[in-house]
Amino acid sequence: MMQQAAAWAGRLGGEGKALILSEFGADGYYGFRSRERVKGSEERQCDIPDDNLRAYLDEDSPLAGVFIRQFGGCRVTEATGWLLSRGCTRNSEGLADGYRRPQLAYDTVREHFRGGAERKGNDMQNLHQAGNR
Repeated sequence: MMQQAAAWAGRLGGEGKALILSEFGADGYYGFRSRERVKGSEERQCDIPDDNLRAYLDEDSPLAGVFIRQFGGCRVTEATGWLLSRGCTRNSEGLADGYRRPQLAYDTVREHFRGGAERKGNDMQNLHQAGNR
């Protein structure tokens, strides 16, 4: 899919230019947990950037970089359009809440940039192999 996006950008004049994907992420309310991973839960908020980063940071990815939507939640106004639909006049798309308390997605994203998502898979494989000896 990322190769397809790079081809599209190239056809529109971006050939040979750095490709950066920005403004991705998901909302999640601090402390709202759900085993069913429902909308607005910290678990669902983890799933979306996890899936995105697996594709965007893949070895075959043509991307030069990524920019996640927002580090921390913040207050928003009720004055215009779509902002009216924000509960408690808050943007809840941050990896941390408005008080800068890290949410589950913070750790998920950190693992990708530290190489932990790959390490975690290798650790599980090594654990499985050790158990079969």
